Amino acid sequence: MQDLKVTSWQLFGHDRLYVNLPDGTAIGWADRGSGTITVLHPRYRDAVTDALARQVPDLPALVGEEAPAGPPAPRVPPPVPKIPPMRGMRKRRAAQEPGHVQEPEAAVVPVPAPAVEPIAVPVPQPVVTGASVTEPGSVAAPATEEAAERASEGAAGTLPGKTAERRRRPAVLPALTPASDLASRRPGAGLRTQLGETGAGALVRVATGALRRNKDPDARRGALTGERRVGAELKRLTRHGWRVLHSVPLPDGTEIGHLLIGPGGVFAVSTEHRPGASVSIGDGTLRIDDGTPQPYELDGRPGARWARAALEAYCAFDVPVQSVLVFTGVTALEVVSTPAGVRVYGERQLAALAPLTGVLTATQVERVYDVARNAEAWPAA
Repeated sequence: MQDLKVTSWQLFGHDRLYVNLPDGTAIGWADRGSGTITVLHPRYRDAVTDALARQVPDLPALVGEEAPAGPPAPRVPPPVPKIPPMRGMRKRRAAQEPGHVQEPEAAVVPVPAPAVEPIAVPVPQPVVTGASVTEPGSVAAPATEEAAERASEGAAGTLPGKTAERRRRPAVLPALTPASDLASRRPGAGLRTQLGETGAGALVRVATGALRRNKDPDARRGALTGERRVGAELKRLTRHGWRVLHSVPLPDGTEIGHLLIGPGGVFAVSTEHRPGASVSIGDGTLRIDDGTPQPYELDGRPGARWARAALEAYCAFDVPVQSVLVFTGVTALEVVSTPAGVRVYGERQLAALAPLTGVLTATQVERVYDVARNAEAWPAA
């Protein structure tokens, strides 16, 4: 993998070399202080070490971190097949033949069993189910179809370490109406309403705002500019089978800036407009230009959680949702590392999402889009 990027990072007493994928996702790092290499994904182990050796020739030999091996699982011998009593079958067959004289069996001397203290064994009681009584050892027939479905799911069992996921029937979504269709919303619809750029006289207000923008700058106008730019970039992905919604309102009064739905999954996209700034993000910090890194959490955004809860309520399949943070107007963007399920891009880097596939089929994409565009689906989240 020749396109891996090695980035040096020194902060909070750490001296590390991060190895990132082209999209900025960290797959491992080398710690100069402890002399260890950490690999986040085992399949990238060789790629990480080769990238470090290729791009940093003076790097000393480091010892990779290995997970402690657990005790070996005890070997279970294969079951011994049961052999039918062939001798008894021959004796019975011979006894049925005419003229056969049965030989006397050898006397069996009983062997006294050792004295064992009697153990009280509880006698199973009959199980009462409704108006019927089920004897011990028998299986009661489910009284309803729902009980039969639960019984079949319980018999299938679950994998160890995973929560049992019961496939239920999705809720019924109200019919789509022009008032509830979110497909007509433009990027930054909430900001447009706050700035008075909708309804009659919008053109006059926009022109007036443009004249006084230099005298009285409004941060919301910059944020609206970022939303428009991201919306234009996401529109380019529709030619690759993706669907886009803008300004999806949430029950708590906030919005998901953009919702991207396609064969690569669902992405809740938010925008940070930083005109003319140089941004560096990673390890839970954000640094603007040459300033001091500030704490900045990427994995605590509620948009992805709201979206997954709302979509899976009306879909008969799992709908994974990831978070995407887009910086607009920046002169430089450095992404050291990001948490799992979170991507950070510049506005021109959103094209990296176009070739993603394998998460949703074409039919599932259309179903998710039909649910997401209906405003009635979101208050249920």
